[in-house]
Amino acid sequence: MAASKILIVDDLPANLVAAEAALAPLSRPIVTAGSGDEALAHLLDHEFALALLDVNMPGMDGYELAQLIRSRERTQHLPIIFMTAHACNETDVLRAYKLGAVDFLFKPIVPEILRTKASVFVTLQERTEQLAAERMERDFETRRRDYETTALRRQRDRDQAAKEELERFIAILAHELRNPLASLRSCIELLQEAPSRPPEARVVGALDRQTNVLVRLVDDLLDVSRIKAGKIELEPQLVELADVVDAAIAMCRRSIDTRRHEVVIEACAERVPIAADPVRLSQVVANVLGNAARYTDPGGRIAITFGTDGDDAFVRIRDNGIGIPAELQESIFTMFVQERVRSDGSGGLGLGLALARRLIEMHAGTIAVHSEGRGRGSTFELRVPRAGSPRALPVAARPEATLPRAQPARPLRAIVIDDNDDARELMSALLRNRGHDVLTAGDGEQAVALIREHRPDVALVDLGLPRLDGFGVVETLRRECPDLPTRLVALTGYGADADRERTRDAGFHEHLVKPVTAAAVLACVDQQLARR
Repeated sequence: MAASKILIVDDLPANLVAAEAALAPLSRPIVTAGSGDEALAHLLDHEFALALLDVNMPGMDGYELAQLIRSRERTQHLPIIFMTAHACNETDVLRAYKLGAVDFLFKPIVPEILRTKASVFVTLQERTEQLAAERMERDFETRRRDYETTALRRQRDRDQAAKEELERFIAILAHELRNPLASLRSCIELLQEAPSRPPEARVVGALDRQTNVLVRLVDDLLDVSRIKAGKIELEPQLVELADVVDAAIAMCRRSIDTRRHEVVIEACAERVPIAADPVRLSQVVANVLGNAARYTDPGGRIAITFGTDGDDAFVRIRDNGIGIPAELQESIFTMFVQERVRSDGSGGLGLGLALARRLIEMHAGTIAVHSEGRGRGSTFELRVPRAGSPRALPVAARPEATLPRAQPARPLRAIVIDDNDDARELMSALLRNRGHDVLTAGDGEQAVALIREHRPDVALVDLGLPRLDGFGVVETLRRECPDLPTRLVALTGYGADADRERTRDAGFHEHLVKPVTAAAVLACVDQQLARR
């Protein structure tokens, strides 16, 4: 042990030799010093279990050396035995003990006595240090356990909170999905009651509206995933703020008209150019405007004000709806927080405003809300930098748009490849109604055979096919038919950038994400018509 050394201090070399010889059987390292200054130097470099100090030394005597030893935190508890050849009175002995001496020996010192006393004090010191080390180890182990217990408790609390949030989100998602699904089920049953009769306009309208609700829910979920993964990238360009507001109103027009709201627009007289992604910023404005329409009773009033304030452009949307309680106004931009709940229990997934805030922040802007409380309406204000301001997004040069080419009227030969019978037949019917010649296949191997034989103009290929998936279909066709003129369109439920890159690398010409609209499918077919 490092602290088992013994320090002997005496100005007479003979005394040092005698004391060292007496202590040699203890098998402890011994360090000797001929003066107090030399002893202090050793005390700086070594740890000692015992110090033997001669009382009378020239310069610094034993008492002064002991006082210095006691004044240092590192050595204040070092056991000290004083040694002297001179007669000492009671006052000298008392002084020695006041300085922390553990014993006082008179020369000539009997080796056995010195050795016995030194052994006792060295052993005690070593044991004390051992106990201190064990106590330190126990304290460390206790602190480690406490830290691990606290960490585990915090992790458990986080896991529990995450579990509760997930359960709450699943409950909200299930509720929000059941609403449009219930309407869709009712529409289907109405159609089944009179299959030969053309569907009523109200049934078709309900099917369209509820399908759009489902698409919106899925799109919100995908946008949340993309934002968390950092996959959303803006495409800023110079746009007019009025155009963004107009696009948002158009997106919400059906909801506004259905609920018979009065929309009042208060626009500034001057043009307001901004550097923004028009699609994403219109999405933000439409989200807030859609909420205003949803949470305002039919026949309500919605005021849209937009203009400039210094370097900022702003859009302010004020409604006279059900309002927002003060305690929720700080948290409504957090995911899965339903800011307002209507009497029918609907309130969305609690994602829209969280997405809106993140998209506005990506535009270097802000979004805020104010409401006087329940039944007092709400005001949302969106701010983004004006074009040319220091905070405005950089706008890349964009190529000029080209006009679409004229489309020949001749129909195409198409093939629809999907293992889902309903999806395959409905898509085929849609294309046949447009006058196109359509073939179908339910698996990848059948698809390859049909395409190889008929060489259609366009093929709509589901990726998740049995026997040979969509990627395998394209790989086989590229290998066996390098001159194939068919335009290959991937149909998939995956729409991330990495998924699009994978289909492009595989050889697909287009990538459509399910549920795909008729307009998107027909646009792909029309593109092939334009190429002919």
